[in-house]
Amino acid sequence: MNLPSRLMAATALALLAACQPDTNQDDARQAFRVALEAQLADHAEPIRSFYAERSYQPLWLRLDAGWLQDSDWSDEARQLADAVSQSHTHGLPASRYRPDDIAQWLDAPPPDDANRRAEVERELTQRYLTLASDLTRGRFDADTRAPAWHIARPAFSPGAALASLEESGVAASLAAMPPQSEAYAHLRRARPRLKRIIEAGDWPTLHVQGLIQPGDAHAAIPDLRKRLAMEGDLDDAEQAQAANDPTLYDDATVQAFIRFQRRHGIEPDGIVGEEALAMLGYTAAQRLEQVDANLERLRWLPRDLGADRIMVNIAAYVLDAYRGHELSLSMPVIVGEEQHQTPAFDDRLAYVEINPYWTVPNSIIVNEMAHKIAADPHYLADRNMIVQADWPLDAEIIDPASIDWQRYSTPDARFPFVLRQKPGPDNALGRIKFMFPNQFSIYLHDTPAQHLFDEADRTFSHGCIRVADPLALSDLVFAHTDGWDRSRVAHTIESGEHTRVNLAEADRLPVYIYYSTAWVDADGTLHFRPDRYERDASLMLAFRRARSQTPAARTPDA
Repeated sequence: MNLPSRLMAATALALLAACQPDTNQDDARQAFRVALEAQLADHAEPIRSFYAERSYQPLWLRLDAGWLQDSDWSDEARQLADAVSQSHTHGLPASRYRPDDIAQWLDAPPPDDANRRAEVERELTQRYLTLASDLTRGRFDADTRAPAWHIARPAFSPGAALASLEESGVAASLAAMPPQSEAYAHLRRARPRLKRIIEAGDWPTLHVQGLIQPGDAHAAIPDLRKRLAMEGDLDDAEQAQAANDPTLYDDATVQAFIRFQRRHGIEPDGIVGEEALAMLGYTAAQRLEQVDANLERLRWLPRDLGADRIMVNIAAYVLDAYRGHELSLSMPVIVGEEQHQTPAFDDRLAYVEINPYWTVPNSIIVNEMAHKIAADPHYLADRNMIVQADWPLDAEIIDPASIDWQRYSTPDARFPFVLRQKPGPDNALGRIKFMFPNQFSIYLHDTPAQHLFDEADRTFSHGCIRVADPLALSDLVFAHTDGWDRSRVAHTIESGEHTRVNLAEADRLPVYIYYSTAWVDADGTLHFRPDRYERDASLMLAFRRARSQTPAARTPDA
């Protein structure tokens, strides 16, 4: 038989063999099934059910890749490797998902041993579910990571994540899991610029004694100018103006620095002083870590915040109100002092009080007022305050002179009566109070101290949130509550009568009080705020502790 004939015969035999039942592949599938069932025996039910429904066929590798090739990695496995390599764009540490292991597996053919194949299958499923859970609800499950956060985090279902994976593929299923909001997308897009600055050797940090005033000459100005340029506050044309005298703190640099101050929540006076230098002292790596901390907190928020809602960013001292997903109102707010921090939580508006009474909390009575009342018999009358026997507004009024106030001037004291300030122009709550009853006794209200809204740092309250324009907020809140327009609200205020208005269902807006020290505005400008409550600091500490531990992918609970 000549050579061509022998080749034709060999080919025919091979084709005939390919048409016969492949007992070797059947044996491999059965061995894999037995091994995978054993691997998953202690795993959560959704994962076992997922593989049982697919008859324990592998997801991440193909046991019969084709003629003359026994097995290979699936497209899903390569998509997972890509997703893990890009997890840093969400502020997540790729090391958490062991990318080196995945790369090592995919760089070689799948192992021959059924037990090893099943082990790798299980490991890749764990990596997918860990990444999916982190994108859905954040990295840290324990509430102790964020003791002042009381907004329920999005639920994560391993079963649903695996079903999405099978239906849509790795890339599409993971892309749908993080927040789809503009706030999240814009903040993610701020990361590459910071990364480039870090890779280029960082921006200069200034070390200056005293103040630099506009018009001063100072050796630090070239570094300031470079820093402002790197962050986008100073453009090339403005830099060129300083060529004749690079140490002069000229007007173009002053205006650029004012933009820097506004972006960082500092008084925009153009003076390089103590607070500004503190902001200039951050490295790009620290700012990147701050961005990542805020991406993490955005993942903690509900995915559907509602078309109509009120959002209060504690760290930015700003209230934003939305109707039909459109920003309808924005105003400054005052939040809790550092020793009286406003917690992050959510609730729903229920009613509005016009000309409210202020019921003084026990903590304020015993820590701040009782000793003053004891020393000054006119203290309460001067402030339009009364003492009542019980909580109802019509409860018996008690003569304050009959009370031993000194007895209630220690932190562990319990005042047995009710101390109230009556409605009026000097009432601590102002003229309007927006109520969403909650465990923290936190609400939105007016204030007679309007001058405090001019301050850059607005941490002045005992935890409640004072709003700059309560009438504008009432316009938005009363949109569907019949009869309550601006004129009626103003008339009721003038009457001085305490009035409660129950809101129509459509006006019972959800209120989200959250903490975000980094965000990107509609113009693409990156903003930072001081971490007054040190909530970034605690979250970053958790990040560092996690990095110091051996990375371990986990399978999230159902």
